[in-house]
Amino acid sequence: MYRNLHFKIILIFVVFTIVLMATVGSVLFVNIYNFYNSDFNDQMEQAFSDDGELVVQLKNALSESEYYTVQSELLKANQSALGINRYRNYYIIAMDGTIMASSDEYSAGNLEMTKNIIAGLTGSKGVGKQFWTDYIDYAYYISDGSNASIIYIRDSQDYVRQFSEIIFQIIITTIFIGMLISIALSFFLSKAIADPIGDMTRSAEKITEGEFTEEIKIRSKDEIGTLGETFNYMRSVIKNTLDEVSGERQKFETLFLYLNDAVLAFDSEGKPMHVNKMASELFNIDDMHDFSFSQMMKWLQINYKEVSEGYRENRNYVVRDVLYGEKAFDVTFAEFKYTQEEKDHVGIMCVIHDNTGRYELDKSRREFVADVSHELRTPLTSIKGAVETVLEYPQLDQESKDNFLKMAVSECDRMTRIVSDLLVLSRLDNNGTNWQIVEFAPSEMAKQVYDMLSVEANRRSQHFEFNCDSGLKDMVGDKEKLQQVLINIVSNSVKYTPDGGTIKINVRPEGDFVAFVVSDTGMGIPEEDLPRIFERFYRVEKARSSDRGGTGLGLAIAKEITEAHGGNISIKSKVGEGTEIAIRLPYVATIAAQKK
Repeated sequence: MYRNLHFKIILIFVVFTIVLMATVGSVLFVNIYNFYNSDFNDQMEQAFSDDGELVVQLKNALSESEYYTVQSELLKANQSALGINRYRNYYIIAMDGTIMASSDEYSAGNLEMTKNIIAGLTGSKGVGKQFWTDYIDYAYYISDGSNASIIYIRDSQDYVRQFSEIIFQIIITTIFIGMLISIALSFFLSKAIADPIGDMTRSAEKITEGEFTEEIKIRSKDEIGTLGETFNYMRSVIKNTLDEVSGERQKFETLFLYLNDAVLAFDSEGKPMHVNKMASELFNIDDMHDFSFSQMMKWLQINYKEVSEGYRENRNYVVRDVLYGEKAFDVTFAEFKYTQEEKDHVGIMCVIHDNTGRYELDKSRREFVADVSHELRTPLTSIKGAVETVLEYPQLDQESKDNFLKMAVSECDRMTRIVSDLLVLSRLDNNGTNWQIVEFAPSEMAKQVYDMLSVEANRRSQHFEFNCDSGLKDMVGDKEKLQQVLINIVSNSVKYTPDGGTIKINVRPEGDFVAFVVSDTGMGIPEEDLPRIFERFYRVEKARSSDRGGTGLGLAIAKEITEAHGGNISIKSKVGEGTEIAIRLPYVATIAAQKK
């Protein structure tokens, strides 16, 4: 009962009524007493004005032998101005404290010595207010120079107490009536509030059971009615939200099952809670009961102690380049919290990401660094050997010294070409190439390359041809770099084509592209080497490239520059028959369009 809302509202109204009336009564009592005291003091100050007629007469009376009789008569004559009645009396007190006359003979014998009387006996006016007393008083010191007396006025405050008792009775009656009215009003108010709340409680219980059909009846248009409408709206929103959550959960489960990464969730005991399709295929899991976290760690050859220390610090930990089968994976471990049987537990989530492509790329980069080191070490070894020979054997003839020094210079030139090509590739990789975009005729550029390399081809008695179709438009791109690409391709054909062989340069339009096709009757390239022919430092035969001064970077540079222009490069070759390389470039290069 005491927890019932009806009882609480009634109790609040009753307590409020009592507190309100008690506060009003207290303030009223205090104000009545303050008003009475202030009125008493004002009346006394006005009556006993220092230059007033009453004070003058009282002073003159001091010259009489029985001055107190004269003073008493004067006070009686002015009793209306002094408010003398049965509650207020006057007293004439000699300087030795003897009461000489009084309007109340009975109380004169029992008069206590107050602070105001003492002040008067010391020759001062006693006007101090006395707190926590049942009286108020006033003492006035009168002297004519030779004689003196004290006029003392004392009010018992019985009148104000009687008035206060009447006020108190009125307040008690008001409190009783107010309580009855409060109880009646609070009953109706509590019913108006509690009944809709009861409806909401029943509806909320239905919602917790999964039923969303029952609506609350709106009984008013006030705040309670608005709350009911809001509750009905909340009910519909919760229903829609749960439907959406259910749909999102289905989406998540579908996404989880068919995610490209393998995802596994293990409980606090290492048993699998969730395993998606990719994880099942990766570990060939038929029965989850036969699979565990420790088994997975064993298959992946991951140190559990290292993982636990890692994710204990950051709440997640990544083990990179985990080799499993023919693939490389990044395995991420993270803690997650879940509730089971009303207890909080901590599990482990594992995301296994296939990074075989990146791993192979890193592997290629490492091989590239090794190749660079090898390529630079070889000429350095030759240079060091040549110089050390010259220094160690000063008696060598001049011709031998010149041969060793020429060999050192040749190897220095080879190193310079390697470094230069590496710088070109580095700028291409980091978008740091300073492209010089111009408009030029593709036939003229190809003809310049033909003229440049004709001398070497004629020296080797090679049949060198140049053919250009009509209808070619001007191109927009970096003419110098594209010309260098063509030079690399044609010079390779000249190098690897035997004396007396044939080399052809054909320039023709192909839709929105211009095709530069270089073919030869050289030694050709084995079919198994063709997929890697454009890799950096890759050589079909290491010895034949180095013998001819090659760096193994020319074709890689050609491919990078061609693709930067939005084109492509392809190769066809057969051992013993020759090679054909086709470079297809758009009329307006990609880098030219990007600069606009």
